Amino acid sequence: MQLSSEARTNGFAITESPDRDWRHDAMNRILRCASEDGSPIHLLFEILNEHAPDVSTHTFYQDRTDVRRTLPRLCEIRPVVQSPVEHTDDTADFIEPRPVYGWWELTDHETGAVLNLFAIPNLNDSGYFVLWGDDGETCKSFITRLHKEMNAVHHRCRRFLGTWKDDPELDEEASKVSWSDIVLPAEQIADIRGTIDQFFTSKEVFRTIGFPWRRGILLIGPPGTGKTMVCKAAAAAHPEVPFLYVGDVRHNGSLQQIFKHARESAPCILAFEDMDGLVSDANRTYFLNELDGFRNNDGILIIASSNYPKRIDEALLKRPSRFDRVYHIGLPAKAERAEYCRRFLNKLPNLVPGFDIEKLSDNVAQFTEGFTPAFLKEAFLAAMLQLAHEGHTTLDERYANAVGEQVEALRKYLKKAKNPDDMADMLASSGDESMGFRRGGNSRRFGDPFDD
Repeated sequence: MQLSSEARTNGFAITESPDRDWRHDAMNRILRCASEDGSPIHLLFEILNEHAPDVSTHTFYQDRTDVRRTLPRLCEIRPVVQSPVEHTDDTADFIEPRPVYGWWELTDHETGAVLNLFAIPNLNDSGYFVLWGDDGETCKSFITRLHKEMNAVHHRCRRFLGTWKDDPELDEEASKVSWSDIVLPAEQIADIRGTIDQFFTSKEVFRTIGFPWRRGILLIGPPGTGKTMVCKAAAAAHPEVPFLYVGDVRHNGSLQQIFKHARESAPCILAFEDMDGLVSDANRTYFLNELDGFRNNDGILIIASSNYPKRIDEALLKRPSRFDRVYHIGLPAKAERAEYCRRFLNKLPNLVPGFDIEKLSDNVAQFTEGFTPAFLKEAFLAAMLQLAHEGHTTLDERYANAVGEQVEALRKYLKKAKNPDDMADMLASSGDESMGFRRGGNSRRFGDPFDD
């Protein structure tokens, strides 16, 4: 099959150019080879041996998007043959198109050398690249600097979703959280905070007693109880160390990337959210090997969370060297619910003067047994949305009544959520019992916050 400007084979295509040369013909041959499940990388070597026999070639394997994002910081780029289509993995937690293939001429900022970079055709996140130039040492130096720049931490917070990426939004978000924002029993929050703070000030103590300088903390409990807030508060309390957040572990190689970067970044906080979903039978052994530190894990504080601790492998829980402390972040008691309400209401800028925050907080706490902080927040926010929908932006006694309606709606939601059969009836209802954004109803009325 001869590829033309419109021809496509297995997602690969090439655009004809009026000034085409042997490189365009070479790309045509390589794409055809890839579409026929051949070995395009070996074909490239054959072609280079024919047309550029004196160049030094070097192969490396890397995330395609990371390479494309990093190259402009190291060199001038001129496309020789560029993929007219880009592939997007719609199943991933992040959406970013990747080049299917490419051939670029690079002018190195540091040495001025002219190099060629070829991306072997495929549809995967990562793939093989071939770099060649007149001098082998220059090529090796460029690849070394490319890898170093890709792994450089430009933001303190980084997120792993198949590969490590700077996350300035997470950095900004975490910086706004403090320990005082978390509503937990005072003794528990003090213990968690002390364990984390002590780790980063005890490096020499660990060495003196001959223990590896590493710790593991596991937070377990229902969704919405504050486990993620604990991670963010830890990051905010220690801005001097990187905060590495893991949200996806699809392959065994991912675990190696995760821990390798953590070791290079140590001392650091390595956070695994919803660990019960990250560690499976397929990668369990790899995870245990990395966690046990067959390599040096000095300086790594692991904070993991789980909504479903029963799904966690017992091998992770029974050896203290893996998770030294396990904290159960349970549902808040009445006093803690009232405290959460007070803190939330005190932050609202549009409460009318004289609004009785204490009374509304106590009323909400009284009728919200079983609520997580996330559900309490939903009641307050949904009530504000309800009033805004009705044209009211000032929060007065109508807000207190609207909060009461939302609390009652959420109580019914939680009750029915325990029975999946009831959920179907609820979702098919007229809306009077739907979760959030209620416009009215015969709900339990709270005491008027303006009463003496």
